[in-house]
Amino acid sequence: VSDAFGCSMIALLHTGAAKFPPNLLPRARQAVCSLLPAGVFKGYSSIVSRKLASHGFGASMAAMSSFPPQRYHYFLVLDFEATCDKPQIHPQEIIEFPILKLNGRTMEIESTFHMYVQPVVHPQLTPFCTELTGIIQGMVDGQPSLQQVLERVDEWMAKEGLLDPSVKSIFVTCGDWDLKVMLPGQCQYLGLPVADYFKQWINLKKAYSFAMGSWPKNGLLDMNKGLNLQHIGRPHSGIGEC
Repeated sequence: VSDAFGCSMIALLHTGAAKFPPNLLPRARQAVCSLLPAGVFKGYSSIVSRKLASHGFGASMAAMSSFPPQRYHYFLVLDFEATCDKPQIHPQEIIEFPILKLNGRTMEIESTFHMYVQPVVHPQLTPFCTELTGIIQGMVDGQPSLQQVLERVDEWMAKEGLLDPSVKSIFVTCGDWDLKVMLPGQCQYLGLPVADYFKQWINLKKAYSFAMGSWPKNGLLDMNKGLNLQHIGRPHSGIGEC
């Protein structure tokens, strides 16, 4: 989706502009301008200019001065963890379901949804899964089923005002696996509907490769390295990755 893709580019520039090589900023701006409709580039200079100025990007600020506020009011950062083993088990089941509600204007986290999920097809976690994700058996035993968790997600979305048609929000994932493969695949297996708000998302890997000119083969770790950012939290922890 071009709108989602373009906004993912803006979000990446907004949060990581201080780490961008100066020569990439005009190129990125030009590319994003070509993706988004005319008329949306208004009033963005105050936010980005402050960010750039605080890191000494004097000349580059002019190139960024016409960037607009985000198309979306909220970015919903999501990263599933699922049952796994070597060789892979089938079907995989979501065992951690985290979402961060990120304000598209301030880039601050306003709310968190986080639940562990009881797997039903393979209820016993493998040693490989626990070692990879840090999730132990006691963290999923007795937890709600995926159906119940999805109902609570919907309640949380409503409470946060995210189901209001006038509020524009979109999920952000590190890759397409979470919402293109994992969730619809498990819902199909269990005979559960997939809410419409899960059917559009921003793939941060695409935004990164578009801006930086290289594909992050190792996902978030490569993107952090490329932007000179330090990883916070445990790798392969759902809430930590978010």
